[in-house]
Amino acid sequence: MKLELTINDFYVESLNEIVKQFNEFVPKHASYSYSTQDVIELLIIKEYVNCEMLLNRP
Repeated sequence: MKLELTINDFYVESLNEIVKQFNEFVPKHASYSYSTQDVIELLIIKEYVNCEMLLNRP
C-alpha cells in the first residue's frame, strides 16, 4: 500500500524531531536508523492498537 501525505512546514519539523528522537534509541554501532516512513508507519500502528484496545475493553 502506498500512502502519500502533503503536510505543512510545522508538521515536517515536528516529524523530523520525532524521527530524531526515535534514532536516539538506536545504538551507535547499529547499521540501521529509522526513516520518516518508518516512524509514520509505527505511529499509525500504535494508534490502531490503542484504538483496538479501547474498543475491546471489558
